[in-house]
Amino acid sequence: MFISDLTTQTLAHSLRGLDAQRQAHENNIANIETPGYRAQVVDFASSLRRALGTGDLSGADIERSTSELPTRLDGNNVRLDDEVTQLTQNQLHQQLVTQALNARYRLLRTSWGR
Repeated sequence: MFISDLTTQTLAHSLRGLDAQRQAHENNIANIETPGYRAQVVDFASSLRRALGTGDLSGADIERSTSELPTRLDGNNVRLDDEVTQLTQNQLHQQLVTQALNARYRLLRTSWGR
């Protein structure tokens, strides 16, 4: 059985967005020594908030862009401290969303008597 309510869709979209953010942070860290590399930024929360206002998640996109932070002399603008902090925050958010999704499924299983 497929569950497709707004709460479940929101949590699933959040996990996809958080996964895209994690990948961007990992790529940024991996390229910290690459001359000319510009840090990648992923935002999904803004479009998700707007979409939730309408009740239709079809407009909730995962937006990827390049950081406009100043660069070092080699043209790279990755800041390791920021990336590690954001990666840690991302991992905590992923854990919370996963727990919320698991709780949602437990509640639905209980309400169906299974």
